[in-house]
Amino acid sequence: MLERALIIILSYGLLGAGIKYIDQAYDLGVFSKKKANLVAIPSGILMAYLIISDPPSATIFFSIFVVVAVTRKIDNPAFYMGTGILLLLPIIFHGIMKIEWIPFGILILSGIIDEIGNDWADKRKEMRRLSNDNRRNPYNSTLKKFGEKFFLHRSAMKIGVLVLTIFGFFRYLYLFAFLFFDMMYLLVEQYSLSIKVYSISRPIISKSKW
Repeated sequence: MLERALIIILSYGLLGAGIKYIDQAYDLGVFSKKKANLVAIPSGILMAYLIISDPPSATIFFSIFVVVAVTRKIDNPAFYMGTGILLLLPIIFHGIMKIEWIPFGILILSGIIDEIGNDWADKRKEMRRLSNDNRRNPYNSTLKKFGEKFFLHRSAMKIGVLVLTIFGFFRYLYLFAFLFFDMMYLLVEQYSLSIKVYSISRPIISKSKW
């Protein structure tokens, strides 16, 4: 029992890191796209295994898939490949797969709120950066600052998983696993941004003999 729990938590962490690695390879170009495509293969297999063998994981990962599809965040070849695999799973394993429909709906709703809010927070962050007068900056209200941090970390879905756990739809294992997924996702994001900043700020060394 403990071994299975550790495997699930570790698997969520690997998927969070893998998904963000692929995302940043295509969005920022800080990682190799060839390596990202290679990462997509074991990530897809691992996610498929969890979806087939574990109903709560099927509920969580399919809800994430629906959210990114609805909000049009599937935008690179590696994710297209993953989408194809996910769409085949219910057809091939329709007698094995199980999705818990109430949590599924709640997670889709909270995930869509997160994606819309995250887009708003990104735009607000950019507008705040471009505004020079911080004293009269309309983007500096306490409520808007809280909203920005809340949605930059996509907290609505975390709260959704927490509520579903409290009401007994999920075991606490899945709350910890989902938080580990998110933590690894954010760690890869921060690492990729540090690479991006370094590549922009480092001096260009001329190869000229002169």
